Amino acid sequence: MNLSDDKRLFPRVSIPLRIHIQENENLLVAEMVNVSVQGVLFRLDRPLSVGSLISIEIKDSEVLRNNVLKAEVLRCDSPANVFPLQYYVAAILVEENDEYLVDSLALVYEKKEQNLNS
Repeated sequence: MNLSDDKRLFPRVSIPLRIHIQENENLLVAEMVNVSVQGVLFRLDRPLSVGSLISIEIKDSEVLRNNVLKAEVLRCDSPANVFPLQYYVAAILVEENDEYLVDSLALVYEKKEQNLNS
């Protein structure tokens, strides 16, 4: 599939990165899978409740500035036959964050340029 086949308003960009998730009093370590202008997909070893509000801490990335994003869990899925259990969590941003917006847009347009030139 190329970028023109993607019907999403904002395409996703793969970005493997260790992040921290704050859910209530729980601080969890997760692995970011991809980003878009409106949200993120990450993987962790325990489920999160759909609708829960979380904070996502990004730091030590070469392409995203250190940041804390406020988000809502939209989906939490666990693929069958994967051990140890892993959960893929899709979250949408619930507060505007200009730095994240600028960084994620730059990644999306960089990916688009790479796809156009290949």
